[in-house]
Amino acid sequence: MTWTWIAPLSRYDLKLIGRDRFLLLMFGFNFIMAALLRWLLPWAHQTLSSKGLLPSNSLPFSLADCYPLLMAYFSFFEGAVIAGIIFGFMLLDEKDETTLQALLVTPVPIQHYLLYRIGLSYLAALAFIWVMYLGIGLVPLAPGPLLLLSLGGALTAPLVLLFFALAAENKVQGFAMSKFTGIAGWVILFGWFVPEPWQWLLGVFPPFWISQAYWLYLVQSPHWWLCLLPGFGLQLLLTVGLLWCFQQQVYQNS
Repeated sequence: MTWTWIAPLSRYDLKLIGRDRFLLLMFGFNFIMAALLRWLLPWAHQTLSSKGLLPSNSLPFSLADCYPLLMAYFSFFEGAVIAGIIFGFMLLDEKDETTLQALLVTPVPIQHYLLYRIGLSYLAALAFIWVMYLGIGLVPLAPGPLLLLSLGGALTAPLVLLFFALAAENKVQGFAMSKFTGIAGWVILFGWFVPEPWQWLLGVFPPFWISQAYWLYLVQSPHWWLCLLPGFGLQLLLTVGLLWCFQQQVYQNS
C-alpha cells in the first residue's frame, strides 16, 4: 500500500481550513495570544508590583516569579491543545458526514488515515509550541531543551484529537468538550503551588510531566530529563489506546 493519497488529501485539508472561519481563528489565535502575553504579562507585573499587590504581605511572590508556570501552561500545554482542537474538529466533520465509514471500502486503510491525522496534529502542535514560547519570550531556553520539551508537549495534541473523536458526535458537542480540555489544564496551574512530594501525584495527568521537566530544568536540576520519560511514555500509551478504541467505534458504526 502506497501513501500517494497524502498529497491530494493535504490539499483538501488546506481548502477545508481556508473555508472554516473557526479553524482559521484557531490558527491565528496562537500568534495573537503570544503577542498579547509578551506585552501584557510584564505590564501586569509592573502594575501589581507598584501597587504592592504582588508581592504583598499575604502573597510573598511576584507575577514574574510565576512566569515559568505561565510559559509551561500557555506554550507546552495550550499550544498542543489548540492543534488537537483544530484537527479534532476536522475529524468530527468527517465523522458527522460518515466519511470515515466510507473509507472502509476504499484502498486507504483506516489505520493509515488516522495516523495521518494524528501526525498532522503533532506537527502542528510542535509549530504552535515554538510560536507560543518564542513569541512570549519571557523565559529564555536553550534550543536543545526546548526541542525535547516541545516533542513531549506536542504529544498532547493527538490525545485531544482522539478525545474529541470518541466523546463527541458533532461540532456542537465538540465545543462543549473543548471547555473540558481547558479545565483539565488547571492541573498544571495547580501543580505549581503544590509542595513535593505531593506534587508528583499530579503525574496521573500525563501532560503535567512535561511542565514538571521544564520547571526542574529552569532550577538546574540534573534529573529534569527523567520527567520526560513518563511524559512521553504515558501520552504515547494513551494515544495508542484511544486510537484502538476509536477504530473499533468506526467499525461498529459502519
